[in-house]
Amino acid sequence: ARSALPHTLAEAGPEQLSAVEQRLREDLGALGAAQRSEQRSAEIGRERATLEREARDAEEQLRDSADWLARWEATRTALVERVDCAQQAATLAEQLAGRLEPARLHLNAARRRDALDAEAEHAEGELLSLREESTAARERWLELKEARLRGIAAELAEALVAGQACTVCGSAEHPAPARPAPGHVDRAAEDSAHARYEQAEERRAAVERKLAAVREARAEAAAAA
Repeated sequence: ARSALPHTLAEAGPEQLSAVEQRLREDLGALGAAQRSEQRSAEIGRERATLEREARDAEEQLRDSADWLARWEATRTALVERVDCAQQAATLAEQLAGRLEPARLHLNAARRRDALDAEAEHAEGELLSLREESTAARERWLELKEARLRGIAAELAEALVAGQACTVCGSAEHPAPARPAPGHVDRAAEDSAHARYEQAEERRAAVERKLAAVREARAEAAAAA
């Protein structure tokens, strides 16, 4: 067993060997403590690095928070202003909505008034033309009526029958009945002229009624405009 010992201890006695063993055990204990201390130091280094990283992260978050807080007041003020503007816009929109419908009604009434002005102007022109047409038709009818009256004897003579009493003089003899003169106007011509006059009057009256209705509607539209 001594052959495994260092040559300096080959002749050592038990007490010396015991002392060497004790010293070696102490050295081993110190070495183990040193190893544990080194491991702990490494762990502390890692923990320190972690803490430093966390501290940097916290400082960065703190700076971000500080920047956000610095901007918050301006942001809050801007948001409050936007809310105020939105409320004012909503109030104004309600006011305008209340005024829009009357304005739209006034505008529609003004447009209808202008349209009726044009319609009335057209009807007035049409009425003037129809009045002239009716007057001319009446004058023509009266002219033919007068002409027929002047030649009524010839018209009555056409109805005479030999041996029958005349409806005018009562005589049954008709020695020289009147004959139609050139341009003689008979009853059919007069009736035709009278019918044209009545038709012209009907057209004139219809346009007069239309014009009266247009003028009334125009007055209502003008009052609403």
